[in-house]
Amino acid sequence: MGKIQCLLTASTLLCILFSGSGLADVQSQERIGTVDKLVIGTTDHVEDLNVDDSIFNIYRESLITKSLIRTDASGNYVPALAYSWETKDAKKWVFHLVKNATWHDGVPLTAADLKFSLEYLPEKLGGSNWNIIESVDAPDDYTLVINLKSPDGNFLNNLLMLRTVPKHVFEKVADPKRFNDPECAIGCGPYKFVKFDKSAGLIKFQAYENYYEGRPSVQEIDIRMFKNQETMMMALQKGELDTVYIYSGGISYYYVPQLLKDADLEFQIINNTGVPNALWFNLNKTPYNDSRFREAISYAIDYEELKNLFTAGYGRVPNAGFIPDGNLNFVQTRPLVYNSSHANLLLNATGLADTNGDGFRERANGSPFQPQILVKSDSDSVRLGEMLKKYFNGVGLDAQIHVTDSSGFWDIVDNKDHEMFVSRTTPWGMMMEAGYATGYMDTRSNGWPVLSDPVFTKLVDELLGSSDDKTTAKLAKSVQEYYAHELLAISLYWNDYVQPYNRRWEGYVANPIHGILSYETFFGLHPA
Repeated sequence: MGKIQCLLTASTLLCILFSGSGLADVQSQERIGTVDKLVIGTTDHVEDLNVDDSIFNIYRESLITKSLIRTDASGNYVPALAYSWETKDAKKWVFHLVKNATWHDGVPLTAADLKFSLEYLPEKLGGSNWNIIESVDAPDDYTLVINLKSPDGNFLNNLLMLRTVPKHVFEKVADPKRFNDPECAIGCGPYKFVKFDKSAGLIKFQAYENYYEGRPSVQEIDIRMFKNQETMMMALQKGELDTVYIYSGGISYYYVPQLLKDADLEFQIINNTGVPNALWFNLNKTPYNDSRFREAISYAIDYEELKNLFTAGYGRVPNAGFIPDGNLNFVQTRPLVYNSSHANLLLNATGLADTNGDGFRERANGSPFQPQILVKSDSDSVRLGEMLKKYFNGVGLDAQIHVTDSSGFWDIVDNKDHEMFVSRTTPWGMMMEAGYATGYMDTRSNGWPVLSDPVFTKLVDELLGSSDDKTTAKLAKSVQEYYAHELLAISLYWNDYVQPYNRRWEGYVANPIHGILSYETFFGLHPA
């Protein structure tokens, strides 16, 4: 297999793939047998069959369509639609495309489709990760040139989320968000879309017979959508499902004892390089812009209790540096600890004090202070909000929980109208922009903390322009130390994913982004 001269999150100026295919190792193995149908349960729900539906896009990325590159199970870049690529300055990237890929309707795939996708999708759907692109050229059918506005050694990470679409279909579509025709699911990947039955909670895929890398071992995939984990796990235990899938997540740890007792089931632990839940501050509002206040909150939270409640004790107490252990270039920073006395001292220093004797702190001018915690309406988020409210009350803060559905939640966050909110980060999200959660933190990207600090901006730019792994590691250390000192967000606990499956099939392999929905699984799964 060809080797890539850069690590997944390293900002490397020269990244050249010499040769080979990331799938070659899988396909070179003697095929033990095929899987006629793989039935997967999930609590993630597809709402609409279009390219703007976040859950449907997960299946488009992993099953239906392809980008120029992908990652293998170890997190290395490997070929997808591009068999090789090169850059001399991390500003001009040249990709050489495979010549035998076709769309599921039989039309040949060319560089014109990639150029169209990189221009059309950002225009119609947005996405800050594409703002770095200056222009895209297709000098011939099998060469693609992407010119960036400035050097970006981490640009390949952006391409992992490119959901290539056929030009001959979408050039006639003015609004892809409303294009719900099955044609929107025409892809170039190993599986073609067959059926979506929303009322039955079922979406079906079938192996594409003319897929250019060969037919996968798994012939059909049924994805069944459940209202909750309890009914999904009952179906798994009854043998109605082969496995389950939750994007950037796993099942509740409380099911582990049941799995250990069931002879038909097995599970694997998948490293979570994201943060399962964090408390985010809006630094554009008072007193959240005061680092003493944020530090006080960090000491007001009982992390051991949260770990036990939300991971059944299987999780880990996080560090102030935000980035979970297991990430590339992780460094040890201050462990987060519960110390209400220290939290009270810090809050006193901010001028927040109980001036009317009601047990809650008022602002320095005597006006009421009721910090707002925004959470989604799912049961775990509400429960976590209630725990945070309890901790805040314990240090004299009259915290209020604002519960809203997912759409309303993101409207508030995107408009930067929040004071504090609770949300996770995904493994891919941690790799955005310059990596190390900078895509979440930097105002030029998602900018959840609404941070305005040239020191941090300079760190991000230096990471983007880093030319060697040693420099990148040093800058990654500085970023984590910055997070630990400034506390733009507080990790509430760290964990790993529990991935259960029926023993009838074996060969499940997880990759860093889509878990078991990986090429290694699709091409290597076989009867036990």
